[in-house]
Amino acid sequence: MGSTESVPEVGYHVLQVAPNSPGSRAGLVAFFDFIVSANEQPLNEDSTLLDILRENLSDEVRMKVYNTREGTTRDVKIIPSNSWGGAGFAGISVRFCSLSQTNEHVWHVLNVHSRSPAEAAGLESYTDYIVGTPEIVFNDQEDFYAFVRAKENTSIPFYVYSTMTDTVRLVTIVPNSKWGGNGSLGCDVGYGYLHKIPTKHFGGESMAKVKETSVSKITQNLTVPKNPLSSSVDLLSPEYEHLAEEVPKQFQQQVYQDHISQNE
Repeated sequence: MGSTESVPEVGYHVLQVAPNSPGSRAGLVAFFDFIVSANEQPLNEDSTLLDILRENLSDEVRMKVYNTREGTTRDVKIIPSNSWGGAGFAGISVRFCSLSQTNEHVWHVLNVHSRSPAEAAGLESYTDYIVGTPEIVFNDQEDFYAFVRAKENTSIPFYVYSTMTDTVRLVTIVPNSKWGGNGSLGCDVGYGYLHKIPTKHFGGESMAKVKETSVSKITQNLTVPKNPLSSSVDLLSPEYEHLAEEVPKQFQQQVYQDHISQNE
């Protein structure tokens, strides 16, 4: 059981958990879980977590994990292994970042237009949320627009959270302003308070039922605003061209995958 505690400022954000991995067996939850300590050691961005996993192969590692959906911290026991059948010691992909940054800076996929780059990449209308890339944590709304504009005709891997499957997957999309419609991605996206990922369970209803109901209401009532500074916009229209002049330095923030250091 988890206990309600003060919200930690930073931690290792769990992005993906491989099936049948040590991380999966330990019950780690993709996107909503943050690992904040391991074997009672506070974690930092200098690969401390990877070091602890490597140094404790086949031994139990005790973790404090904060779940943003439940608002609780729980104790998790994981046994790192290099023979579980997949990549890495725990079978997880993580990035070190602030909790507030993760919860605030997500892009809700709204309308996905036919024959667009977004459709070709498999993005789903209303149930998908773009949460970052393997190399980048976006710090504000304009960072995302500038980055996509600067990557015209270049493959971009995005981490995408789905409310229907409650999982994070890696989606590769190629922005192309000449695909035949508006924008470079060919989808409308929402950003801001009304487009955050749901973070609480709703009464006794199943999450799937709530998601179906929410999507139905959105599709019936949604009007996508045209102002590029409003909560949802089509990426990327000509009015964003000035944002591509300089890709912000904060794109240097790195995402760590535990298997990166396995063969060192």
